[in-house]
Amino acid sequence: MVIEKMKSISITVFIILTLAITFGCSEPEIITVEKEPEIVALTVSDVISKSGEYMTTLTSFNFKMTHEVGATEFLPGLNVEEVSGDVQPPDLLAAEFVGMFGAFPIRSMLVAIGKDNYLTNPLTGVWEQIEPTVNLGGFFNTSEGMASLLEKMTGTEFLLDPTLESSNYKIKGDLSTIHLGSLLGETLENGSVVVEAIINKNDFALNEIKFIGKAKVSDIDGTIRLVTMDKFNVPVEIEVPSITELE
Repeated sequence: MVIEKMKSISITVFIILTLAITFGCSEPEIITVEKEPEIVALTVSDVISKSGEYMTTLTSFNFKMTHEVGATEFLPGLNVEEVSGDVQPPDLLAAEFVGMFGAFPIRSMLVAIGKDNYLTNPLTGVWEQIEPTVNLGGFFNTSEGMASLLEKMTGTEFLLDPTLESSNYKIKGDLSTIHLGSLLGETLENGSVVVEAIINKNDFALNEIKFIGKAKVSDIDGTIRLVTMDKFNVPVEIEVPSITELE
């Protein structure tokens, strides 16, 4: 009886010693906690810069300019209310516009090839070369026109907290009207407009830009122009008017 108890105690002691040696000699497990990558918040200048870089890479896009208030004088006596079409940078643009010529509503087509502009006569439908007071082709030149407008703004700020869950950045700033000459032709020398822009957070595409205020002598007070852009790099075909059509 005593011998059996001694054997039991010996076995127990052996097991305890074995476990002690095993765990005592094993190296402690090192647990590594991976740190989440630090997210660096972009400044307004960062967003504007990245948007400008993206817009200069475009091969084509669709645009639309409307007016929440007022209209844009395209030719003497011709006020455009809405214009939409396609752009192939650096210098091809085809668009359709609606507006008023005096008291008469009109609809016409426009093709811009660099600084040359061609318009279908609203009455005959025949293409004519014109010298408009606005330069849509110059404005949508992605390297010299709209892409550089945001960089010329002053007093820029976020309209919406950029850290919030949103697919877009919303930016606001002031722009001297002389910088709108690429779009509107002759502008006010000492004027300024408020600019509100919407830029996509994923690719930094400039999706919307709004100009609030009088920029041309022919503008009414409180004019608001809204330009939207989409269908980036979607192939388009712009037909240039043939010589026979222009004669």
